[in-house]
Amino acid sequence: MQLPYEGYFEQLARILHPTRFGEKFYAMMYGCFLDESFDKKPDGFYTVGGFIGQGVPTFELERSWEKCLKRHGLEYFKASECESGKGQFAKFVAVPGSITTAERKTLDSISHELCKIIGFPVEYDSRNFLALFGVGVIQSDFYDVIKDPAARAVLGDNPYRLAYELAMVQAAWTMKELGEGEPKHCVSFVCDEDQEHAETAPVAYHALKKANPIAAQYMCTFSTTDEKLCAPLQAADAVVYEIRKVLKFSKKVYETKLRKQFGMFSDSQIMFYIGHTERKQLEWIAANHAPGEPFKMDPIMAMQLGEKKSAKKAG
Repeated sequence: MQLPYEGYFEQLARILHPTRFGEKFYAMMYGCFLDESFDKKPDGFYTVGGFIGQGVPTFELERSWEKCLKRHGLEYFKASECESGKGQFAKFVAVPGSITTAERKTLDSISHELCKIIGFPVEYDSRNFLALFGVGVIQSDFYDVIKDPAARAVLGDNPYRLAYELAMVQAAWTMKELGEGEPKHCVSFVCDEDQEHAETAPVAYHALKKANPIAAQYMCTFSTTDEKLCAPLQAADAVVYEIRKVLKFSKKVYETKLRKQFGMFSDSQIMFYIGHTERKQLEWIAANHAPGEPFKMDPIMAMQLGEKKSAKKAG
């Protein structure tokens, strides 16, 4: 099983090892912050994504992010609330459900400010320090495949587990690319707390590593926290929200244009990878796994970047 490669920038930037930020997540060599964004089933995509970065840039992102939120009187950022003018962003809309042109400009300007921080998290430094990525599951395919009770027993009732595990192995692949094929770097995952999966997620993560020994070399710890209290997870939410829209655009799913936010990520050259499942992959997984068995995804680790394929052919 292999996901299509659709984006790449040469390599994650290397920065100073974290030495003084011992709290929270900043002692990590590399952290991967993941969140999900999905359409109303059975249409569109169920997408999991976010970013990978080292400790110091992540710390700087959080510091700038919280300054921006405070400046606008916000407690947290959520991309869907910002676009719809609901939740934290309801105060910017006079008539709920009827956003004026001026109100849309205000909402978008806040989102643009935060997307700029993702592109350049370290103040007064124009280098790129984060790698953005996401993996989507086509929901129409997923829900059609699980009409078969045997497939449902393997894949589950919704794409949550599959999408997250695909994203985690994709992050491991990114670490492999960073280490030039050697397990020199591993990544620690941070995901949003989810009451429904709070008890099973850590168990599933360890089972995923055990079932995928190649990917496991690049996978370190797993933890969860409340995204409303965690700026890096809010940044992951902003990233995956745009990736879902891009995937829908690529499949011509009722999205007519890309947003400026994605253009900002693309122009910053930090969009590392965007992929999605195909129906045949879902059918393969369903046919080659027993119910409850961890998904075998190590074949993803053999994926090669476009320029590496070209170099191999030329050699």
